Amino acid sequence: MAEDSKEIKSILKDLQASDEKIVLDAIQRNRKEGNNKTFAAMLETLKKTDEPTVEAAIIEFLFDLKDQGSVDVLVKALNNKEMAFYDSFLIAAFWQSAIDGSAHLPLFVKKAIEGDYMVCLEALTVVENFDSNFNHEEVVNLEADLEEAIEAEKEKDKMNLLISLRKVVSELPREE
Repeated sequence: MAEDSKEIKSILKDLQASDEKIVLDAIQRNRKEGNNKTFAAMLETLKKTDEPTVEAAIIEFLFDLKDQGSVDVLVKALNNKEMAFYDSFLIAAFWQSAIDGSAHLPLFVKKAIEGDYMVCLEALTVVENFDSNFNHEEVVNLEADLEEAIEAEKEKDKMNLLISLRKVVSELPREE
């Protein structure tokens, strides 16, 4: 594996700085010079920061992603329980950035079921924008999971979102 460039090492170091200005500068440099390693480090910074400006800059970065390679980093973050507070932003990055997360349909359905109203809304938006064919059996299983979740959901607004998601999932194109 190739060694990281000086700029990558600098971004990685600066993302851990205690000075907010240095971290914000590293986020900006990450836009031009970054890679998946610096992107993952930036999500670690998001998890640890209590600086609203740093948090906002990273969330803005998420919504500007252009690299399909960032999907794996986002999925890893969505599977990290310590990042759960940011699930709605991490999920929104898929539709905000128009990156394809269709290979992770079960993850979006799971997050919609387990998450709060905003997580469910963002997951619904992502799934609505999928333009792929899906495995028939997988879709049937997800429909059953959603049906169960709808019956168990106590909050009316979220229940309505889950009903919408079930409808969208049931209408997804399926592989022959």
